[in-house]
Amino acid sequence: MRDLARALALSPATVSLALRGDPRIRPETAARVRGLAAELGYHADPVVAEGMSRARRRDFYRETVAWLLDRPPEEQPWVEKLFAAAVERGRMLGYQIEYFPVKDFGSATELRRVTKVWAARGIRAALVGPLKSEVADPALPWDEFSWVTIGQSLSSPALHRVGRDYDKDIDRALGLLHAKGCRRPGFVDVPAVHHLMKLPLLRASLVYYHERVHKFAGAYYTADLERPAEFARWLERNRPDSLVLGVGFGGWADAHARLCEHLPQIELSPPLNPGREQEYFIPDYASMGHSAVGLLHRLLADGAKGVPVHEQTVVVSSGWSTGAVSAGADAD
Repeated sequence: MRDLARALALSPATVSLALRGDPRIRPETAARVRGLAAELGYHADPVVAEGMSRARRRDFYRETVAWLLDRPPEEQPWVEKLFAAAVERGRMLGYQIEYFPVKDFGSATELRRVTKVWAARGIRAALVGPLKSEVADPALPWDEFSWVTIGQSLSSPALHRVGRDYDKDIDRALGLLHAKGCRRPGFVDVPAVHHLMKLPLLRASLVYYHERVHKFAGAYYTADLERPAEFARWLERNRPDSLVLGVGFGGWADAHARLCEHLPQIELSPPLNPGREQEYFIPDYASMGHSAVGLLHRLLADGAKGVPVHEQTVVVSSGWSTGAVSAGADAD
């Protein structure tokens, strides 16, 4: 095809379209291409042509990929873009994604039942998460499948993972607070997001105060929502001049919200009050979905199964909005 393109001073794409009878190519150009192709005895390879046709259609079927969750996608509207992007990327690569929600990741019987279905149907790969709580070492047949986990919920084993770049987002939050004159931030999460936020918030607090003259030993704090008095004592004892919050208190933990309403705050999760004007992070769930399926595709192509010796981690930083909070945001 490239020889035809060079001889006719056309692009390979134009030659390809002309040979397929694409109506976008002018009739005289198509006639020139077909004439020289016949003269040179050019014939398209039917196997290659079919493969290229499938790739162009972006709807061909290669195999099914399982997605293991602890609740159905429709119960997680805040990550709707994650599921939609993964399905679209899967369709482009020839994969059909099928969801397998299990109620109890601690039930070896339930997990065994699901993975037996996978094996019977020839499924070779699975996405895991995001999950609503932290899970460690669920009884899954790791060596039998290729795996990619999404988010921080699966703490072990260490699989290939796609998630949010909390470190970069926290750096941005600190920069925004610094621009407001804040020099003594506190780093606060709550039990609901502790498994997601604990490591990046703790790490950020240690790094921030490591070489500062005025130390803040208790800079990282997990607020018990049943005990606002303890939060009040932490604020009084440490006197932070600002807060980096795993999730904001407004709209659901009002007692805590009132205690810190005088402090500048940056929330890592989208706020829970739709319609209110506020600056906030927008997690790029679409990029996470694309990346997760792309990584799983490479594992399948390489025949890589089981828990990797050296896991790969893809992290995606968030966007930033200064407009009204949209409905359906959540902390996941």
